[in-house]
Amino acid sequence: MASTPLTSTAEDKRAALRARLSSVAARDETAERYRRHANPYIARMLDGLGIDVHYVRGEGTRLYDGAGNEYLDFAGAYGALPFGHNPPEMWKAISAVRDSGEPSITLPSVLGASALLAERLAAVAPGHLDQVWQCNSGAEAVEAALKLARAATGRRLVVSTHNSFHGKTLGALSATGRPRYQTPFGAPSAGFHHIPFGDPEALRQIFGEHPEDIAAFIVEPVQGEGGIVPAPPGYLATARELCTRYGAKLIVDEVQTGLGRTGRLFACEHHDVIPDIMPLAKALGGGMVPIGAVVFGQDSLSEDFGLRHTSTFGGNAFCSRVGVGAVELLTADDRALVRQVARRGDHLLAGLREVASRHPELVADVRGQGLLLGVQLSDDPDLHARQGLFRSLADQEGLAGFLCGYLLRDEGIRLAPAYFANSVLRVEPPLNVSGADCDTLLGALDRGLDVIERGDSARFFAHLLPASERLASKRPAAAASPTEDAAATPRPTRLRPREGEPRWAFIAHPTDLASYESYDGRLGLPGEQVRVLFDRMNQCRNVDTAAAMLVGRCRVETDTGESSYGEIFALPYGAQRLLDMPSAQSTALVQEAVDDAVARGAQLVGLGAYTSVVTANATALRDVPVPVTTGNAYTVAAAVDGLEEAARQQDIGLGEACCVVLGGAGAIGLASSLLLSEKVGRLVLVGNPANRARSERRLAAALESVVGHLMEADDVPHAGALARSVRARASTDASARAIAADLVEQGLLTASVDAEAVLPAGDLVLAATSTPDQLIQPELVRRGAAVCDVSQPPNVGPRLKAARPDLRVVAGGLVQLPGGRDLGVDFGVPSGVTYACTAETMVLAHRLHDPVVSHGDKLSVDLVRMLRDEARKLGYRLYLPTDTDHQRQGGPHA
Repeated sequence: MASTPLTSTAEDKRAALRARLSSVAARDETAERYRRHANPYIARMLDGLGIDVHYVRGEGTRLYDGAGNEYLDFAGAYGALPFGHNPPEMWKAISAVRDSGEPSITLPSVLGASALLAERLAAVAPGHLDQVWQCNSGAEAVEAALKLARAATGRRLVVSTHNSFHGKTLGALSATGRPRYQTPFGAPSAGFHHIPFGDPEALRQIFGEHPEDIAAFIVEPVQGEGGIVPAPPGYLATARELCTRYGAKLIVDEVQTGLGRTGRLFACEHHDVIPDIMPLAKALGGGMVPIGAVVFGQDSLSEDFGLRHTSTFGGNAFCSRVGVGAVELLTADDRALVRQVARRGDHLLAGLREVASRHPELVADVRGQGLLLGVQLSDDPDLHARQGLFRSLADQEGLAGFLCGYLLRDEGIRLAPAYFANSVLRVEPPLNVSGADCDTLLGALDRGLDVIERGDSARFFAHLLPASERLASKRPAAAASPTEDAAATPRPTRLRPREGEPRWAFIAHPTDLASYESYDGRLGLPGEQVRVLFDRMNQCRNVDTAAAMLVGRCRVETDTGESSYGEIFALPYGAQRLLDMPSAQSTALVQEAVDDAVARGAQLVGLGAYTSVVTANATALRDVPVPVTTGNAYTVAAAVDGLEEAARQQDIGLGEACCVVLGGAGAIGLASSLLLSEKVGRLVLVGNPANRARSERRLAAALESVVGHLMEADDVPHAGALARSVRARASTDASARAIAADLVEQGLLTASVDAEAVLPAGDLVLAATSTPDQLIQPELVRRGAAVCDVSQPPNVGPRLKAARPDLRVVAGGLVQLPGGRDLGVDFGVPSGVTYACTAETMVLAHRLHDPVVSHGDKLSVDLVRMLRDEARKLGYRLYLPTDTDHQRQGGPHA
């Protein structure tokens, strides 16, 4: 089907739909009630994806919200809507129960409606399956199937497949092949084994290893939550043959595929295979009631099961009568509806493949049977070049979920991703969906994929912003024509690590509002609105989603001819958000990000900005099998070099100059102070006033460390007044503490928690704090001073340069990469430039044979000097931008 061009009328309708949806969400108290009292985690996920719509009416394939907006439902309640919403035939069955006065729950007694449903299911079931046990859900049906098999065979081992889904009760979950969903609940229980799906050799091997132990092999004919993956030809036949040979039961889980979904009444019929036991549910309730059933042969029935596995509500008259109605509707006119499903499924599958052919890089596969189809999006982030959000979501297999939100809000199309395969769009409409509805879906999906392919993130994510902020935002001129921009942007080279090449990872986060803004320039939003968007999107993280987003891959080639391969990740939380979190939570986020990076192959991990702060300079991380560096040592080297160069440009003589270090008791501030103390005349260390007593203790220890360093230092070239004074006292028996006290009295050393009081004394100012506040204001700095800021977010406010042209202000910690090569990652700094903390990770990647890292509160001056020398050898150079350079302090991730 060809893509349908948007008419102005269609565009206006969708714009009106978005506006109405926002107003409804703002005043809808139902979502808040659900969040508070039902399931806050699901509520946050729905909100994060933008699919938190409260539907008030349903009819056929249509749903309606409180504002009257219409949605075409292609999610279909995971297969539980065989006839759409509120099918009149099912209401007729319900009304008949009411009118007859038949009692619904009469255990223990003969259950007439239950017996009738059992007879109808036995009549249409394949082969010899003529026994039916009824329950309330698919998970219960699977539980019963497992107990049937164990009781009938006297064995305990149940074999299942990886990525299978069989339910969430403990036995069904044990059969489910997804460890991350099992572990929190103590599953799998003993007696379960998982093998690869669709692999007949793995099946033969497990039967060969346990010929007399296997009670059952349970398998889905189409893995639903595993990504809509049909069993390959011959696989179920092999399973049937092996189960028969070894006396095990073949359980074909038809909870989702059964009763018409695949174009046959049961999916096993496509394979000419008759199982021993067949769980059913979903469609059996006709889209109206919860009901499940297990269909099996008499050779699987035992006295233990018959007398000891019962259900209070299973087989109740109300649900059984609806089930009878559903079976009758499916089998009417020689199964006309099921045959229609086969035709409609072929049409829809062909249409989806045609759409995929127009987006060959974005759509990796289209597969399925009947009206259980899957569209798998590529998880290759390189397809999205510099498109920040699209690139990160693709890598995390999260793009399909957000595409569902876009299609719902912009196109009125309801889809859902597969549960275990988040990159797969599940296409599962009611069985009576029309051809016109299918064509509507195809056109909408084509347009949605086109928006992604053009990199039009402003349009794609607009529905996640509050209406007021969305209306206030404007696309920047540079992004006014997404189609032209996308056409002009060449596809990036798909970087992959070379054999034997050192591999590193770097983890950081946005540091300020400008960082958010630069993350994805195509959003066309100010940083505050991007932060609102990120905060909302963060709500939909699930157990399969990585803590950090991949924001780039790069290869660094040094002047010595060596290379390294790196992956750069960003936690989607700003500095203040990380500081406000409980320390255990923020540390856990960084720990998870580090673990994920290592799992992807990193041999060294670097931390940037507050990922280092919240983990106590990496000391809070546990059981990391590779070196972790904070980047602090090379940051110190670059900061000191940067401040000295700024002083030279201001013609400030270091030997008599007063140097003020903000954050002087921290890891970076203290190490910088040790090096600066060798050359300056006076040194002022400033601490955090928030905890005065603690800061004063730390500052006193820092002053003593400065004196101790100068006492032990060899002859220092170009020693300043401070170093000379210490050396003059070093020959006495005075302790470092006593000398420090003496120098404090003379004014050569000062400790303070009042930045405003001491800043005006500084000829040199180095900011190395972990506060997000802008401490250095124009009125506080001495005329003609040199200022170096390595804090992230910056301590230098945007007013300083404009108000004080007499100052030399540098964003310290910036280095030029070997050869000025561009990383291909937007750090908010000029091309060919990166932050020193990032560069430290790159430099140390070439020392994996002898790893030395920045770690903990105390940095070795020897390590700082070694890294400076190593970096210079490899081709890293201090970067000092000129006033004409377009440069923003505070990169998005560093």
